[in-house]
Formats: sequence, C-alpha cells, structure tokens
Amino acid sequence: MTDFLLTIKKRIPDKKKRSLTQSDLQKWGLRGIQLRNYQLDGVHWLTQCLENQEGCILGDEMGLGKTCQTISLLLYITGECGKKGPFLVVSPLSVMENWRKEMESFAPSLKILCYQGDKERRAEIQQEANTKHFSVLLTTYEMCLRDASFFKKWKWEALVVDEAHRLKNQNSLLYQTLIEFSLGFRMLLTGTPIQNNLHELYSLLSFIQPSVFTADDTDSFLTCYCNVQKQSELAAELQSVLEPFLLRRVKSEVALDLPKKTELVMYHGMTALQKKYYKAILTKDPDAFGNEQGKLNILMQLRKCVIHPYLFDGVEPEPFVMGEHLVEASGKFCILDSMLIYLHKGLGYLLMLICDRC
Repeated sequence: MTDFLLTIKKRIPDKKKRSLTQSDLQKWGLRGIQLRNYQLDGVHWLTQCLENQEGCILGDEMGLGKTCQTISLLLYITGECGKKGPFLVVSPLSVMENWRKEMESFAPSLKILCYQGDKERRAEIQQEANTKHFSVLLTTYEMCLRDASFFKKWKWEALVVDEAHRLKNQNSLLYQTLIEFSLGFRMLLTGTPIQNNLHELYSLLSFIQPSVFTADDTDSFLTCYCNVQKQSELAAELQSVLEPFLLRRVKSEVALDLPKKTELVMYHGMTALQKKYYKAILTKDPDAFGNEQGKLNILMQLRKCVIHPYLFDGVEPEPFVMGEHLVEASGKFCILDSMLIYLHKGLGYLLMLICDRC
C-alpha cells in the first residue's frame, strides 16, 4: 500500500449501513416510476456519500438512469433530512428540457425554476428566485459563467453537474467558477468517469472532495499511479482509492433483462446533386461556391454534402417549399425515408394485433 493511499484512507470516514426501499422514496415524494434494484442500490450509495462526504461521482453507463437516481437523492434530502434546498442542477442546454420533464414527472413536490433566456428574461427569473420559494434551479454551463454573480449569492444545499467531464481541467473557466459558489454536497454525473489522463481524473476527484484530494497532492497522485495501466496491483490500489467516491456500472452487469444491443450498418450512395457538389468541394471549384470555399475546412464541407446538399447556401431551389425534393436531394434521406415507411407499416401491424387481442 502506497503512502498516498494511506493518506487518503485517513481522510475518509467510514460509511454507515442502512436500507432504502421504493416505499421510502414514495413517502418522500417519488411518483410515476418504479426504480430497478440496481437503481435503488445507487440511491442508497448516494445517501451514504451525502452523509459522510463532500461529494461523489455517479458514473453509470448511459441508459441506466442517472437522472432518476439523482432526483431520488434530492427527494431524500428534502424528505428524510428535512433540507428544502435550494439545489443547483447544471446541464448542457441539449438535455435541460429532459431534466425539467423528469423532475416534474417523478418529483412533483419539488418546485423547479429553469434559468435560461435572454438578459431581460433572466432578470425576471432572478426576481422570481428572490421573491418566491423554489427547490431546484436548473440551468446550463453558459448561464453559470455569464451570471456567476447571481449564483454566488445563494448557499446551495447540493450541486449536480451533468456530463461532468467538462470539469476535467482544473484551470477551465467553468471549474474555477463553480468552486467559487457556496456549495454543500457536490455530485457529478458522467458516463466516462475514468480517463486515460490521470490529471483529468484527479481534477474530478478534487472538485468533489477538495479536503481529501488537495491541490498540493496532485503531483503525488500522478507520480504514484503513472504506471497504473502496466501494473495490475497498482490498478487495484487505484480502484480502492476511487471506490468511496465513484460508482461505475454498465448495462451488461446490472440490466440483465435488457436485450443485447444490435447494430445494423446501412450503406447508401449519393444523389446526382450531391455528387456534383462533392466534386466541386474537392476541386475547390469557385463557380460552385464562390471564392470563400477555399478558405473552409474541406472535410467538414464534405460531411455536410453527404448529409444534405441544401445545407449550402444557394443550392435549394427558390421559392422554398416543402416537398419530396427535400428527401430526393439526399441519398441519406432517401434510405431513411424508406426505413421509416417500413417501420411505420410494422407499427401499424403491431397495433392491429394489440387491438384484436383487446
């Protein structure tokens, strides 16, 4: 056992064992979902981390329900611990709406406030936050950076960061901004928690447990585990270090009732219009796109052409109207259209069978 591991273990309190059931979560406000056994185990692990640590990383593979486990933890904090928040959930803009819908569906007792919009809209939300009670403030990375002064005014009972690999660099602006907030429990969600780069891994650990993984110990950590990929004993020791702070599960281990994923690769050609502009991009034909074409990234332009030629200005015929030409201009859209027709017919047949049995 290395000196680094001995130092870390001295800083980690022992976790208390306790049980957690679906009925407990329902008592605290969980609605509309029945958690699987591994999800209940995950929530149980999260509650232990909450009671004994400053933070943790939930690194379950995509599709195992990190969102519903997180919502269950927030209900545990409000129901069992009697702490009404506020909680800060930071996510990419692309999944913010999904967070809102799941919170409203699974935890209707939590008052959700979505912090997003232009300057005037955000000013209205700030006024609402200052005058009305809310449980969860849901926002994006960009909003945290843009309106950091507003977020610093609050004492957040818990912080949840979705797709938290954005924090793998301790010197990033997002990392430096979030650590300036007044934070209670810190929870990171990421489907790729263990990186090949040890420095990135230490950044995540330092964010959730700054008193355990201190900035002064960064070099010691990197030196101690620099050969972790070559030495199995060292890998086992690193796993021992991570175990109290990181829960990582994959579908093949816990979701045994799910069918195995099947991938089907479909090949398609390009339409005559796509071939025309594909050749023009390769030859940097000024008549096709103008002189600006030569300054653009050729590979990116080729990818756009393969998707749909109408992505280029001046290619789609005017006046712009909806019609089959939108499909017929792209080989990828043609094959997708054929697949959708086939799947729609199959769905119709399935619905007929269901109706007959009813």
